[in-house]
Amino acid sequence: MSENALDGFKIVQVKFKEENKHCHQIFFKAHNVRVLEPSKPSDRTLFCANIPPWMDKDAVKRIFMVNGVVEAVYLEFEPSVGAPTPPSNPFFPTPSDPYSTGNGFKFAYVVFERASSIRNSMTLMDLDKVHVVSSKERPVVTGVKKWIKQYNNKVVNVKELLADVQEHMADFDRLTAVAKEAEEAMNEADDEGWVTVTKSSKIQAGKAKKAAEKEKEEIEVRGKKNRRKKRKVVELKNFYSHQMKSEKIQQIQTLRAKFEEDKLKIAKMKADRKFRFKLPAARPSIHTATSTQAHVPSPCRPYLRHGMRTPA
Repeated sequence: MSENALDGFKIVQVKFKEENKHCHQIFFKAHNVRVLEPSKPSDRTLFCANIPPWMDKDAVKRIFMVNGVVEAVYLEFEPSVGAPTPPSNPFFPTPSDPYSTGNGFKFAYVVFERASSIRNSMTLMDLDKVHVVSSKERPVVTGVKKWIKQYNNKVVNVKELLADVQEHMADFDRLTAVAKEAEEAMNEADDEGWVTVTKSSKIQAGKAKKAAEKEKEEIEVRGKKNRRKKRKVVELKNFYSHQMKSEKIQQIQTLRAKFEEDKLKIAKMKADRKFRFKLPAARPSIHTATSTQAHVPSPCRPYLRHGMRTPA
């Protein structure tokens, strides 16, 4: 090919092995963006697209190192203007690591030491040359050999793992101490008595307030849900004066109707009232006995006492 260009991109040909017949195309151009990133300076960075899954950052570096000394190569799944994605920890690998092979097509950012390397890549690079990624000197492990390598990498050295963890914790403690010192310096008053209020101080104040109200909120969660439901039902009820007036009239009519129903109910109960027993007849008292009863012989007096007839 005498001319390999497409919409500002230059095209370089690569293939996996020497015996492969078909080539793969990688598109590259100068990295020009408005957002400035120190790790990817626009005057020394080359943006590459359509990186095949079987290429790693070393293979990308070997292709473009003919144009100048390569400082770093960053791989991404999507174009990014921010800080590059760091490689995953070898002891704790992640499946979404862009620096591992076999997980999809990627984008690459090639950072050179000098800005002249970008001009060499865009003007002097031989685009007709076909670059071979996997060779006998630098083989790319794929297939079963790759799986065996991944399995063997899972068996880690305990001492190396412990050293890595201690190094990570030391870096974490150092960064935490630096951040704390910077925050304390910001909270100190200057010569004129002014204190700088930062976003972190506001966030801490908000967190303290939320922590103080957390218990109360947990207790009232169910009550709040019920109140929200009630608010949805009675939303904008009796908002206007005519609505309030009609509501009062309706309440008075309801009370009157209920009063009339209660009156009819009470009258019916009075009409239907029936006694299930009769009052007993008045019995003659012993003290009010007649003259004939006074001369009754003594054996008959028990019968008179109980209001019974005397035997003949």
